[in-house]
Amino acid sequence: MAAYGAYNAGITQAFAFLVANNLISRANADAEIAKRTITFRAGAGNAVVIRDEYLTNLTNINPALVSMRQATAEDLIVLPASSFIGTTVGGNPQLINGVSVPLADKWVLSKNEISELKTATDAYNGIIQAAATANNLAFMDAKAVMDALSTTGITANNYTLNASFVSGGAFSLDGFHPSPRGYALLANKFIQAINTKYGSNLNGVNLGNYRILFPRDAANF
Repeated sequence: MAAYGAYNAGITQAFAFLVANNLISRANADAEIAKRTITFRAGAGNAVVIRDEYLTNLTNINPALVSMRQATAEDLIVLPASSFIGTTVGGNPQLINGVSVPLADKWVLSKNEISELKTATDAYNGIIQAAATANNLAFMDAKAVMDALSTTGITANNYTLNASFVSGGAFSLDGFHPSPRGYALLANKFIQAINTKYGSNLNGVNLGNYRILFPRDAANF
């Protein structure tokens, strides 16, 4: 996209200044220039432009050099962004969200944010498990369940659930909350943990009695 020509040239100049003043190494500068250079080609397959607060702040050198780059496969774009990307700002055809206007942080989980979330989640889960162990309580490893749903899937009551959007059956159409059948699966996992810990014989539920939010004529409803 020709409009990014000045931006691409500007970041090269800004990093040349930082290198010349020993504020960043040449190798790190080259790596970030490559990451931040924005290129669009005719046709499909162009990545959206996003803001990334983890990039080097260049606005003290040039206010126009905001921290933005094109998304990669290591970033996650939230589902509601699908109806926002490509819309215009105030009806101006030159201001296109995700193209000439970078997506704000609320629309994206960057690679760095995903890493921070994993670290925080793992620590939180460790605290929960330690508390359950210390107090001799039943523990249901929800992370292990979610990991299984996102990889191999989980089969119960002759139904296989996984994390695939719409077709996987484990999650609702918002892509975040479990479906009724997904909640039923989680309930059974809690019941299994309770029975194992306390020797009880609570009955689980039949997943087939719970919807997966498909249209009524869809298979496996």
